[in-house]
Amino acid sequence: MASIIATASGKGGVGKTLLTASMGIALARQGKKVLLIDGDMGLRNMDLILGLENDCLYNICDLAEGRCFMEDAILPVMKGLDFLPSSQEESWETVFPAAMDMVLEDIHRRYDYIFIDCPAGMGKGVETAFRMSGRIVVVVAPSWASRRSADHLVTMIGRGKDYAFVLNQFSASHRASLSFDDVYDTLDPELFGGVIPYSIHADRLAHEGELTDFKEKSAFGKSLSYVLRALLEKKEFPLSRWESFLTLGDRENEKETAGKASAKKADSSGLTWHSGSRSYRWQRRR
Repeated sequence: MASIIATASGKGGVGKTLLTASMGIALARQGKKVLLIDGDMGLRNMDLILGLENDCLYNICDLAEGRCFMEDAILPVMKGLDFLPSSQEESWETVFPAAMDMVLEDIHRRYDYIFIDCPAGMGKGVETAFRMSGRIVVVVAPSWASRRSADHLVTMIGRGKDYAFVLNQFSASHRASLSFDDVYDTLDPELFGGVIPYSIHADRLAHEGELTDFKEKSAFGKSLSYVLRALLEKKEFPLSRWESFLTLGDRENEKETAGKASAKKADSSGLTWHSGSRSYRWQRRR
């Protein structure tokens, strides 16, 4: 029976979808069977960061309403990891909650973990995902707006539900943003689920639809592993460990930026992607 986890954020643009997909990828690499569900009806984008935007012929609403079989809607991402897209035409206001319950009832025995990537905000989609989940991850970016909206979001979590805050896109230098200490000091330590450093490399992979290639031994990959242990095994780690990931992340970002600058200088042709890249294919489709 799967452990069902909802990832949510009161404010959009905090890297929640990238984080959700990355947690699924990390667990699949550990030999777990994982399903990612895009719960952002009408505004899905997890298919893009997984490189599956051309493969979504059916979605969770089709499955719930009997318009397709499970094998038609659920797409393989990599060994141990599957993806169930949301509908681009329907909204949570038009979806019958009992139908979603039936979908999860049919599929939860196939997986160890099911992640539901909630829409931003506090609407019916979040309410439904929270109700169906046994554990909730509240994602907070390095801004007071994100931190405040996370507190509003927590008011929707039912009594007795297990939840934790995961800080995302932080850095040790925290230029033009809040520091890890600034936000951590506002949290109950028992509700702290870890911090993920901002990664230029992971962000680039997501934009190219190749997130499954992120490096396990990078600051992003290492911190992700510790976050999963904190969330799923209730492990506690010293703050110095989390701070070390942020410092390492800054160093990696500096190298990534320097490498991109060197490559740009060396390539004067102006064409920076090859014909097989997702960027090229996207331009050709438009």
